[in-house]
Amino acid sequence: MTLDIRTVVATAALVALVGVGTASAQVAEGAAAPTTAASPLRLTLDQAVARGLEVGEEVAAAQLQRDLADSQVTQARSGALPQVSAQIGYNRTLASVFDAVGQGLFGGDEGGGGDDGGDGGDNPFASLPFGRRNTWNATISISQALYSGGRVGAGLDIAREVRRAAELELEEARADLAHQIRTAYFEAVLANELVAIAEEAHRLATEQVEHVELLRQQGTASDFDVLRAAVDRDNLEPNVVQARNGRRVAELNLKRLINVPADQPLELVTPLEPRIADIDRSALRAALASRPALEALDAVVAARDRAIDVVKADRLPTINAVGVFGQQAFPDGVSPFGTDWRRDWAVGLQASIPIFDGLRTAGRIDQAEAELRQAELQRDQARQAIELEFEAALGEFDAARSQIEARRATVEQAERALELAELRFANGLATQLDVSNARLMHEQARVNEAQALFSYVSALARLERVTGGTVPLLAERLQGD
Repeated sequence: MTLDIRTVVATAALVALVGVGTASAQVAEGAAAPTTAASPLRLTLDQAVARGLEVGEEVAAAQLQRDLADSQVTQARSGALPQVSAQIGYNRTLASVFDAVGQGLFGGDEGGGGDDGGDGGDNPFASLPFGRRNTWNATISISQALYSGGRVGAGLDIAREVRRAAELELEEARADLAHQIRTAYFEAVLANELVAIAEEAHRLATEQVEHVELLRQQGTASDFDVLRAAVDRDNLEPNVVQARNGRRVAELNLKRLINVPADQPLELVTPLEPRIADIDRSALRAALASRPALEALDAVVAARDRAIDVVKADRLPTINAVGVFGQQAFPDGVSPFGTDWRRDWAVGLQASIPIFDGLRTAGRIDQAEAELRQAELQRDQARQAIELEFEAALGEFDAARSQIEARRATVEQAERALELAELRFANGLATQLDVSNARLMHEQARVNEAQALFSYVSALARLERVTGGTVPLLAERLQGD
C-alpha cells in the first residue's frame, strides 16, 4: 500500500467533511498548545505491534475459535470414557390390579388392602414390590463403549486436527494484525514526513518573500517580484493543510488498530530510515511452504479425511458394556428413612448391528468424500495464491530498492538547483519564476524519496507477512527501534 500525494489529498478531504479543523488554524505557525493537552505517547514500531496484539479484537476472535476447538476435543474424548448417570425417584400407587387379585383369592372386602401400604390382611402380595403403595428407587447406570467401529478414535483425531487448525489460524490472525499495524505505523511516519516537507517549503517561501521585499527596497527587485513571491507562498498553504489532514487520518488509523484514544497525541520513535540491503530469497521460498495458513488447510484436509472413517463406522456394529446398580425401598409412608433398602444390581453387554438404513450411510460417505476433495482444492488454490503474492512482493521490493538511490541523488540535485536559483535571483540573473520552479522540484524530490523509503519498508513487511514471519526482514533493517 503506497501513500502518495493523491492519497493525502483524498484523505484530507474526508477529514474536512467530518469537521477535523479549519485550514487557517492548521496553517498558523507557532500556535500555543493547550495547557490541558495530554503528554504524547512514545511508541516504537515494536511497542505499537505488541500493544495491538495484546488488545486487538481480531486476535481475541481467533482465540475464541481456538477455545471452541478445545471444547470439541473434550467432547470427542468423552466417547471413549465411561458414561455414568444417577437417578432417584418416588412412586405412589393409587390403585393396582393386584388389589383385585387379592380380593378374589381371599374374599376380602373391596379395597381390603386398605391404605396401610398394601401389607395388611391376608393378601399374599402385600410384602412384594408390586403390592406396595410407596416405592423409592435409587439407581446408578454405567455404560462403557467396547467397540464402535473406530468412530471414537476418528472423532478424536478430527477434533485434534480442528484444534491444530484453530491454533494456526490464531497465528495467522496475529501475523495479519501485526502487518496491519506496521503498515499503519509507517503510513503515519510518512505522513509526518510529508507535513515536515510541506511546512519547510512554506517556511522557505516566506523567507523568500522577505528577501524579495528587501531587494525591492534596495532597488534590485520590482513590485511584481514581491507579488509573485507572495503568491507562490500562499499557493503552498493548501499543501500544508492537506499534509496535516493526511497525518491526522493516518494517526487515527494507527490508534484504531492499537486501541489508543483518538485525542491521545502520539510520538512515533522509529524513523523511516531503513538500512538498504538485499534479502535471502532462498530462505524466504523455503519458509513459504510452512506458513501457518497452509498448515491450517493441511489440518482441515486431514480432518475431512478422518470424517470419512467416522461415517463408514455407521456400517459396523457397536458393543457396549452396561451396568445398573440400584436400591429400592418400600416404606409404609412417604419418607424412606428408617426403611430397609433392597439391592437390585445387573450387568450385561449390548450390541447394535446395522442391517439397512435406506442408503443413508452411502449418501453420507459420498458427501464426506466430496468435502475432502473440496478441502484439497481450497488448499491448492490457497498455495497458488500465496506463491503469487510472494512473487508480487518480491517485485515490489526490487522496484523500491532500485529507486531509493535514484531518489536520493535527485534530492541532492534539487537542493543544489534551488541554491543556484536563489543565488542567481539575488544577483539579478534569474527570475522569481525560476526560484519557484526550483523550490517546487525540490519539494517533489523530497516527497518522492520519502515515498520510495515507505515502499521499501512496506515491501519488506509484506514479504515477511507472506512467508509467515519465520525469516525476520524488517526489524534488522530499521534504525532507532
